[in-house]
Amino acid sequence: MAVIKEMMKLALIVIVIGLPPYLVALKAFQEELSFKIKILLSIIYWAGTFYTQQALPFILIIIILIKKYKNQKSSEEFLGEIQGEKKFSFKDFIIVAGATILIRFPIGIFNIIYIFILDLLGVKIQGQEVINIFVNSQNKLFSILLMLLVVVVAPLNEEFSMRHWLFGKILSPKIGIILGAIISSSLFTLLHYNVAGIPTFFILGLFACYIYQKKGLWGAVTVHFIFNLSSIIFLFIAKSLIPLA
Repeated sequence: MAVIKEMMKLALIVIVIGLPPYLVALKAFQEELSFKIKILLSIIYWAGTFYTQQALPFILIIIILIKKYKNQKSSEEFLGEIQGEKKFSFKDFIIVAGATILIRFPIGIFNIIYIFILDLLGVKIQGQEVINIFVNSQNKLFSILLMLLVVVVAPLNEEFSMRHWLFGKILSPKIGIILGAIISSSLFTLLHYNVAGIPTFFILGLFACYIYQKKGLWGAVTVHFIFNLSSIIFLFIAKSLIPLA
């Protein structure tokens, strides 16, 4: 049963994170690559995605962004291609970052109450897997790589797939912003596969959808980046205060 759950979890991550950039890349490079090359690269991509989960989609997204940038005559046109009509300046970054830090406090309180209720109901609570690995790791290099995964790779991957592609390009135009935000945030929550963090992931997803509507992809990435960075900083502080056995 445990093996089946892990396989289902892996399949969900691979499809949700890997499929959107793959489809975007197929469209972006459809006239530049032969059919045989597309097949070969597809095999490499999906095999690598099953093995690394986040690494190959991240690299592909970077390649897509570079291609889009090269196809534009200026950086302003590039930002317009990615952002649409939504501008995102350094001032916007500061505002979104500040709002994210402020919103994580009520989210945290709500999640603590939720966990307390689960405990009263006798529900067994397990910490998020990546947090457990980070807290228990004694390897500094591994901790740094894990931090980069959480702070840089995951925000770009998940916001590109969940907010920019699924919410912004697929759901919102067809079923509306509100229902699109609920569905994409629910899938975002399911993606993290952690019962204890359901309120946090769902509310964060809704907030990221709101920011995406106002400030585009880079606004949503900023939300995710700041939220995860603040979590990592807290874990670093907590880890330094925990005595080693």
